Amino acid sequence: MSLRITQATVEDAELLATMRLEMRRERETAVLQISEGDFLQRNLLFFRDHLSDGSFLSFIAWDGEQAAACSGLSLEIHPPTYANPSGRLGYVTNMYTRPAWRHQGLARVLLDKVVEAARAAGCAQVSLNASPMGRQLYVRYGFQPVDGEMKLSLTPAEKST
Repeated sequence: MSLRITQATVEDAELLATMRLEMRRERETAVLQISEGDFLQRNLLFFRDHLSDGSFLSFIAWDGEQAAACSGLSLEIHPPTYANPSGRLGYVTNMYTRPAWRHQGLARVLLDKVVEAARAAGCAQVSLNASPMGRQLYVRYGFQPVDGEMKLSLTPAEKST
């Protein structure tokens, strides 16, 4: 394997959208509210917009000319707190390794890049929502479960009774 890591650019938006669709096909348990084509298009627009304005950073692991894995970091800005005077937070997302390249350490390499980028952007912390497959990596890396977080779903399909 001849591995190289590149930071994604707007030109990689279609690849990232395609890989995100592959990831969702593997992991999604919710009933789809939109078609796969619409999902792909929405992601393509997201990646184009947010890679270009710098609010989303991504790294791609290449094995020769093939994209083997990708990562993502959404940069969020919140009002400053005592614990986070910059108000900057990172949210890790879009971590995906294609099946043929799993268990070779690519996710760890990409996670290092994402955490490095979050530090460089002045983020005080990085959070994520771990899939069962990725959970062990994040725990070994030092991510801690956080109690007390709450969310309210605004879509009818996700409301609980």
